[in-house]
Amino acid sequence: MLRNAMAKRWPRGVVAPNRRLRLAGMLDNGEPVLWTGAPDVSATLGTQKAWWWLGAPWTVAAVALSAYGLIPWNLDFFAIVLGGVFLAAPLLLTFQAGGTVYAITDQRAILRHDALGQHQVVSIPFAEMDETFEILPTGPNTGHLYFASGQSTRLPYADYDGKLAFRELRDPEAVRDLLERIRAHRQS
Repeated sequence: MLRNAMAKRWPRGVVAPNRRLRLAGMLDNGEPVLWTGAPDVSATLGTQKAWWWLGAPWTVAAVALSAYGLIPWNLDFFAIVLGGVFLAAPLLLTFQAGGTVYAITDQRAILRHDALGQHQVVSIPFAEMDETFEILPTGPNTGHLYFASGQSTRLPYADYDGKLAFRELRDPEAVRDLLERIRAHRQS
């Protein structure tokens, strides 16, 4: 009965086949997926571009100083590689975000992270979510939707204080409203 009522209020829409496959093994039998999403890759790249502002001058300076012999020979390679790491960081973080799938079912919120050697699944039932959801804007029409506190800080989408979020989410207000409606309907 509940699933029929929820299917009418929150149509699943089109769930991309690759997302459906990535979620299939973790769903209970008959558990409907009401929404899926992922971090906005362009927003993730935009928030990480400060690494380029640091990496480009660092690398140019390291190469120039190395060419003029102003950096000791045993440190020049390290200085150049460090600049390269700064330049590669935004791309690696964007690739990492691309390996994440968010889902909301009629029972819980799911984060599946599968990129750069990290394979983690986090499932938060509605009963364990915060009373109110918090949005931290990160750009035009994007932000982090925080929904569960007290989580391990080792989770890929948890902050330093253990707040878990759908990060770099496009239109986080709409997702928050949907999550609140599903939770309210589930509790009634």
